[in-house]
Amino acid sequence: MSSLEPLREVVKKLAETFNNPQKRESSYFNFYDDSLIIHGFPPNLPANKEGFKKFIYLLWKAFPDIRIIFDDIIIEKNKVACRYNLTGTHKDEFMDLKPTDKEFTINGMTVFYFHDTKCIERWNLVDMISLGEQLRTQS
Repeated sequence: MSSLEPLREVVKKLAETFNNPQKRESSYFNFYDDSLIIHGFPPNLPANKEGFKKFIYLLWKAFPDIRIIFDDIIIEKNKVACRYNLTGTHKDEFMDLKPTDKEFTINGMTVFYFHDTKCIERWNLVDMISLGEQLRTQS
């Protein structure tokens, strides 16, 4: 096993935990160090672990079946870059939109910086314009 494989496994387990409603609230945030710095979201929330938690809880409430699937995982030293698809169904208010019961699929990219196996910094780029369009479009 290469020295990069442990981080690949951490990121895969992170996604599995995010996708599992029975496990995510109790263990998803364990992947993140208390010193976490967030870039790219959450809007209008602190760029730390507490702000990140608030945003993720909003996602889980608005899209209880939300799933992330990593299409690419690229690792260099302590940095992991992931390209992914995010899917879910809009069941509660999000971005000032009342629930629509519409399904969505959007793309995103995240770069994680790790210290050992804990994420200490995270950069995010998510296609929020496409999400808004999919939730607002008439069926």
